[in-house]
Formats: sequence, structure tokens, C-alpha cells
Amino acid sequence: MKLLGKKKRIFVVLGVLILLGGVGFLVLGKGKGGASKQSEKPSKPKVINYVNLEPFVVNLKSGVNFLKVTMSLEVEGEKGIDLISKEIPVLRNQVIFLLTEKTYEEMITTEGKALLQQEILKRVNRVLEEKGIKEVKVTGVYFTEFIVQ
Repeated sequence: MKLLGKKKRIFVVLGVLILLGGVGFLVLGKGKGGASKQSEKPSKPKVINYVNLEPFVVNLKSGVNFLKVTMSLEVEGEKGIDLISKEIPVLRNQVIFLLTEKTYEEMITTEGKALLQQEILKRVNRVLEEKGIKEVKVTGVYFTEFIVQ
């Protein structure tokens, strides 16, 4: 009987060790696997560039007042500057038409300037889309000079 009790005890101890080993392997295996997957595929940072446009000087809608605006376009994409630079004349033309539609009263308010930024952003992206330029997107318009007289 003593021999049967010792064998039973050995099997219980072996079973517990195998169980602990399996749990340890799963826990450590998942930890290493998760880390290695992250290190294999590092997230690619977005490339942001800025395209500075020459100043715009236009008469406002009234014909009496004028607006001088200098702006930068925030461009997403590695090829952004090159692709946008080729379209500067078309983009400037669209912005000029938009600016000449504005009134003095609209341009002296903060809300008017914010609305103008959004309108320029939409118009610029529409031009790029019409030209078939899909790998670049303008994500922001920033005024670096804004004078209304």
C-alpha cells in the first residue's frame, strides 16, 4: 500500500508541474508574441509638409476695400509638396475668385476668417481631386498675414 501511495503522490505532483508549466508557457508566449508583432509592424508616422503661397491682394466685393492674405497649406503625404507645387496657378486662381466674393464685414470677424479657411480647404481639395491627385490631401489652411482695409 505504501508503494501505491507514493506513486499516486508522484503523479499528482507531475500533473501539477505540467499544469503550471503550460500556464506559464501561455502567459509568457502571449506576452512575447504581442510585443514581437508590435515591433515587426511599427506604425508609420504621417508626413506633414507646408506649402507657402505668395501673398494675395484682392479687392473685396464692395470694390472699395481690399484684402491682403498670405497663407500656408498643410499637406499630408510624402509627395505632397511636389504635387501641390505643380498646381499652384490653378489653386491661386480658385482662391482669388473665392476672396473677391467676400465682403469687408465678413472679413473683419473671427467667424468670417474661420469660414474662409474652411472654404479654401474645400476648394483646394476639390481642385486636387478634379486633377486626379489622390495621394495628397490638404488638411489645413493657416493665415500668416491677414490685412483688411
